[in-house]
Amino acid sequence: MQGGLQRQEILHAERTRAAVEWIGASTDPLRVRRASILAAVLVLAFADSASAQSTGGAAYEPLRAAVFQISPAAIAPGAPLTVRYQIVARVKRVRVRLDLLPEGETVPVATRRLGRKRTGRQFTARWRPRLAPGRYTARLRASTLRRDGRAHAASTSLIEIEAPAVTSTPGVFPVQGPYSLGGPESRFGAKRSGHIHQGQDIAAASGTPVVAPRTGFVSWRAYQASGAGFYLVLHGDDERDYVFMHLRSGTLLVDKGDGVTAGQQIAAVGSSGSSDGAHLHFEIWPDGWYATKQSKPIDPLPDLLAWAG
Repeated sequence: MQGGLQRQEILHAERTRAAVEWIGASTDPLRVRRASILAAVLVLAFADSASAQSTGGAAYEPLRAAVFQISPAAIAPGAPLTVRYQIVARVKRVRVRLDLLPEGETVPVATRRLGRKRTGRQFTARWRPRLAPGRYTARLRASTLRRDGRAHAASTSLIEIEAPAVTSTPGVFPVQGPYSLGGPESRFGAKRSGHIHQGQDIAAASGTPVVAPRTGFVSWRAYQASGAGFYLVLHGDDERDYVFMHLRSGTLLVDKGDGVTAGQQIAAVGSSGSSDGAHLHFEIWPDGWYATKQSKPIDPLPDLLAWAG
C-alpha cells in the first residue's frame, strides 16, 4: 500500500514539473498567453473564494432616506413636529435618530432616538422639542449595528425648520366685542349638575371674534356634542393652557399644531354642544390641560379683568 502511495506522489510531482517546464520553455506566444490567462483565472478564483469566506473588515451597507418629511415647516417654541421617514438598505433593520442643530453648527441641541426600525417601511413620529427662537436643521441619521457593537454606515438627510420669535405680551381679552361676565352662575366654581364650573362664561353675540390671549400654539382641537361643543386648547408662551369652548360651528380658523400670536383671531363665539345661549366658556390651566392627575384649572377672572383694562 505504501509503495502505491509513493508511486502516485512521484507521478504527481513529475506531471507538475513537466507542466511548469512546458510553460517556461515554450516559445509559442499563443501557448504563453493561454498559460498566463490560466494562471490569472486561478488567482482570481482564489481571491473570490477568500473574499467570500472572510469574516473580517468593515462590510459597509449603503443606506439612504427614501422619505424624510417634517411638518409644519415653521413652529412656535414648544409646538409639536410630525416626522415621516423611510430608510432603504440591504439590511433588514437599522437604528434611527433625529437631531436638531442650530443653523451653521454641527452639534445638535436636541435629539430624538427613534429606535430600531425595519427598512423599506414608512414610519411616522411626533416630537415636541424644546427650542429657543431661531433657525434649525433637522438631520435624520440611520446606522446599522455590527455584532461587535460598532455602528457603521450612516445616511443623512437635511431639512430646515424655523422657530418664530416669541413676542411676550401681558395678555389680550379673548372676546373682541361687546360682552358680559354675567352673575354668580357664570363664575368659576359655580355648581353644575354632577360637577362644578371650571371656567368663566363670557356672554356675547354669536359670531363675535374670539382671539388668542397670548402667543403660543394650538395643542388640541375637537368637538364634544354633549359638553364643550367645538373647542380649542392653546398652549401659551407662559407655559399655561387656555381653553375655549362652545365655539360657533364653521368659525375655527386654526388647527392642531398651528402657531398663533396674541390677539390673533382663532374662532367666534357660539353655542355649540351643551349650551344655554351664545357665550365663550374660558379656562386657564397653569400645569397643562389634563396633563397629569394633579393638573387643575384656576379661576380665570383675575386675568380676564387685567386683560380688559
